[in-house]
Amino acid sequence: MISRHYLDAPFAWFGGMLRRGSERRRYAASPYAWLFQPYLGNELVALACFAHHGVMSVAAVTLRQHQVLTSRAWVAALREDARGGSDAAERRHQLLYSVEATKPLNIESLRSLVEFIGNRPIIGWQLDQRLAPLEQALRDHLGFGLPNARVDVTRLHQRHLRRLHPQAEQEAELARALDCWQVPSKPPQQALEDATASALLYLRLQRNEVDTVS
Repeated sequence: MISRHYLDAPFAWFGGMLRRGSERRRYAASPYAWLFQPYLGNELVALACFAHHGVMSVAAVTLRQHQVLTSRAWVAALREDARGGSDAAERRHQLLYSVEATKPLNIESLRSLVEFIGNRPIIGWQLDQRLAPLEQALRDHLGFGLPNARVDVTRLHQRHLRRLHPQAEQEAELARALDCWQVPSKPPQQALEDATASALLYLRLQRNEVDTVS
């Protein structure tokens, strides 16, 4: 079971439960039925997504309790048309987000991603905004968006910051939030680094929560 300290954003998790409940019946007889079942393990997945000019760079990395398992990551640039489109946009993504593998944005690549994520809860920085292009692609190709329970680390950071410094300016940049909580990390511009940084920040804020309660 997921330990209690993961349940820091009950409304986000409750929203995930509602999505699963409504869609579970719709996909009960499909190969994706298991994605809508409640998760009973102790892992999460940090997601990052950047979309520009027909190319979408996605990174998903596994968290297990207090560890970020970068060796267990799903990273790829998804291109809307692998045979056409802009080669310059693809090269830009490879340069900006350090994504070497390019896959066509189709049912097979999206199925690979959702099977990696599974029904584990997801976290990330500015999660709804970042995942909007991915959610749309999933609906277009698979018929549904990610049903997972989720926590937006941006809101978690701002909540903790308001508690300690009510007058502080609410930052919306991941790099500055990492500095605020003294989380050592590589610059979170690249896709995998962004997902990893949001995971490390999440773990740091969880430790802060435990320290505050104790």
